[in-house]
Amino acid sequence: MQSPDAVAAAVGRNVRALRQQRRMTIDALAAAAGVSRGTVIQIETARGNPSIGTLVGLAAALRVGVASLVDGDAEPRVVIRRDAEAARLWSSAAGSSAVFRIGTDPPDVVELWDWTLRPGDTFDGEAHPMGTQEVLSVRSGRLGLRVGATEQTLGPGDTVLFQAHAPHRYSCAGDVDVTFVMVVLQPGDAGLVPPTSIAEAQPEADGPR
Repeated sequence: MQSPDAVAAAVGRNVRALRQQRRMTIDALAAAAGVSRGTVIQIETARGNPSIGTLVGLAAALRVGVASLVDGDAEPRVVIRRDAEAARLWSSAAGSSAVFRIGTDPPDVVELWDWTLRPGDTFDGEAHPMGTQEVLSVRSGRLGLRVGATEQTLGPGDTVLFQAHAPHRYSCAGDVDVTFVMVVLQPGDAGLVPPTSIAEAQPEADGPR
């Protein structure tokens, strides 16, 4: 059984981490939990053991169970998704594919994808919420990238970071497959969940550009 000091330290560490993940100020958390600002400060700095009522209020305000606040396990979380568990969420008739490898839960969402585009294939990405960024790193082949009105061509080893709040297009810019890794970063949107599918690209009347 944990000592009172160990419980206070665990609660303080967990409350502070959860509050910061949810981008809440101390005042906002105090108001949502129905406690004073000073109480939150005391708890986060492990200067007191909160009552059961205070723990329940904090847990509700942070949208977790009480167990998440008193968990004293300091071991870092490690999540492994084996290759067989990865989800292919888009494919084309030509054999192109987008494989969702792993991602985090809200509020700060990070997604890791593996892409393969066959020659002549393209994929149109819809505009993401403001603040979303994508990072692409080409493994092989040549990748055409259009973000808004800007167009670029990237080769093996090239990496790009761009703001993804404008429509964007990926295309195979050569006569062999292009493979690339994509990381999507979207901070602070608690309404997002890991994807279950992505939309098919819509062909343009004048063909790929």
